[in-house]
Amino acid sequence: MDDYFSTPQPLADTRGSEKMAPASPGTSSRTGSTPGSLTCGSPRDALTQLSADLAAVAANMLTRGDKADLIAELRTAIREEITAVRQDLTVLEQRVDALEVHQLQATQHQQATELAATRQGNIILDLRRQVEDLDNRGRCSNIRVRGVPESDDETPRELLEGLFTQILGDEASPDFGLERAHRALRAPCRDGQPRDLICCLQFFQLKEALMRAARTQRSIRYMDSQIALYQDLSTLTLDARRALKPITSVLREKRIPYKWGHPFSLQARVGNQWHTEVAE
Repeated sequence: MDDYFSTPQPLADTRGSEKMAPASPGTSSRTGSTPGSLTCGSPRDALTQLSADLAAVAANMLTRGDKADLIAELRTAIREEITAVRQDLTVLEQRVDALEVHQLQATQHQQATELAATRQGNIILDLRRQVEDLDNRGRCSNIRVRGVPESDDETPRELLEGLFTQILGDEASPDFGLERAHRALRAPCRDGQPRDLICCLQFFQLKEALMRAARTQRSIRYMDSQIALYQDLSTLTLDARRALKPITSVLREKRIPYKWGHPFSLQARVGNQWHTEVAE
């Protein structure tokens, strides 16, 4: 702006110009060009130049129509972006709704599966108990004898008849009606313990008489060994009794009478009241 509004040069006095000496060639004119100065020497020329510059600046400025067009373009672009975002949100919402429906269906299916599994578990347990009962019924006339020494040339039938004669004494029958007699069907123990002798008696009353006589005798020795008689039971029943062994050990320590029930259960008497425990 200083270039445009520079101090105007004083006008030469024409009245005495013919009396003044001419300027020397080496003297620079007061209106000479300097850095940043205008080439024109009159205010009119400066104003003209300023007007031209302002006109150029105004020509490069946005008009009201240009601003309206720019705003319209921005609105269109923003509207398109918002529309795209809304479409994406709609797709995401649909997917979330579908996932929620699938999750609900999966939860319902899982609950139904768990309920069916529980029912099937109860059915399997009932079938297991029925099989266990049938197995024990088939063994009701069996006796398991533990502690009889084992030898290579033994005859299980003769060993058992001698043992039963000793247990029953005068009540012994000349014929015990042994249908079968054999050692437990497993490999011999590495520690030298003899395998159990298992026999099936033809007469159930004779089997019960043997078990009662064995219970009344505190100690049974046969062939210089301690002998014990047990009811032959199924593997399932034996596993269930092993599960309750900690309880039976405490009952024996406290001298609390107990017995095994049917279906499988442990019944203990405290005072005049019986308590029952079942192992699943």
